[in-house]
Amino acid sequence: MRSGAPTVLGLCWAALTLEGYDIVVYGAAVPYLLQVEPWGLSQVDVGLLGAVALSGMLVGALIAGILADRWGRQPTLIAGVVVVGGGMLVCAGAPTPMVFAVGRLLVGMGAGAMLPATSALIAEIAPSDRRNLYQGLVFGGIGAGGLLSALAALALAESGGFRILFLVGALPPIILVPAMLRWLPEPAEFLRSAAMPAHPARWRCLLGRGFVVRTGLFWATTFLSLLVLFGAYTWLPVLMIRAGYSLGTSLVFLMVLNIGVVIGSVAAPWAADRWGTRAMILTAFGTGAVGFTLLAQHPPAIAAYVLVAVIGAGAVNAQFLLNGLIAASHPTDLRATALGAALGVGRLGGVVGPLYGTQLLAEGAAVAAGFYGFALPSALAGALSLALPKARKELT
Repeated sequence: MRSGAPTVLGLCWAALTLEGYDIVVYGAAVPYLLQVEPWGLSQVDVGLLGAVALSGMLVGALIAGILADRWGRQPTLIAGVVVVGGGMLVCAGAPTPMVFAVGRLLVGMGAGAMLPATSALIAEIAPSDRRNLYQGLVFGGIGAGGLLSALAALALAESGGFRILFLVGALPPIILVPAMLRWLPEPAEFLRSAAMPAHPARWRCLLGRGFVVRTGLFWATTFLSLLVLFGAYTWLPVLMIRAGYSLGTSLVFLMVLNIGVVIGSVAAPWAADRWGTRAMILTAFGTGAVGFTLLAQHPPAIAAYVLVAVIGAGAVNAQFLLNGLIAASHPTDLRATALGAALGVGRLGGVVGPLYGTQLLAEGAAVAAGFYGFALPSALAGALSLALPKARKELT
């Protein structure tokens, strides 16, 4: 690793662990939110609350991508961590669904800001032959955070309800922000780029003749990917309950999903650095589609656990590989803007995902329809990945 890289990787991993906790904790909290009698929430209501956070992610990603290219990766990432912590605290103390929605909006905006800044930063400290591995190691924090949220739900939610889950997520920024202020530097590559004339209109450049086709492909693939990711994270526990499992067991499935994410975050990037990022993105989406399809066949419990882990290793990690490919396909002064744009527009898929899951789980719908419903966009994303551009051999 380059000088300072272990520290940077560790801090970025910690930040994305917080993000992973936030992404998954809502799905873990949904069964408990439905039990809050004064609020009287329906499945449609919790789907809408899930979409609020993802709307915030859309705004956060679009704004943060531009800010990270203009002012730096470090301040943008730190600002995202602060906003996430504040939003989690609001959710923990929310007296009404409306206040809870405001907290989720803040969490979404902060989380949306963290991803493009982190991806750009890691792309700029990583050697070209380990770019996917570095991205995978850091983005494995999302899986670790998801695993922690499932464990927190199993250990704490029975006695503390949904509030304790969000309070736990509000605590890490108290330590993480001072550590990042002290030990997280700006990448040298960004500082060199900042000293040169910038693209006068970054968005116009992304939509110009040289980038418009790849921009459209990245946006469409990210849309489908995040639809699957956030839809599955929100509704997997409820899907498994509908399939006949208990509440506790459904949360174990959420934990297994994130174990798959953590394993895949090392294995998939390692393979991508050797056999090509596009090939592994196709494989990851295809694996996710097959996993969802086989779950619809009502397999035995052991097989279901394996399939859920495979979905985590495949469909979820596909987005992490896609982030790395976007970063590696753009020059330094467009990198975070390109990432923010793809993740921002793609967040529309994240907004649609929980609402899409609501329709799949409508009264009277077969459980298999929910699994097939998530297999389809996974397969479509895999088909689109065949047309994605190759990574630049050297970041410039």
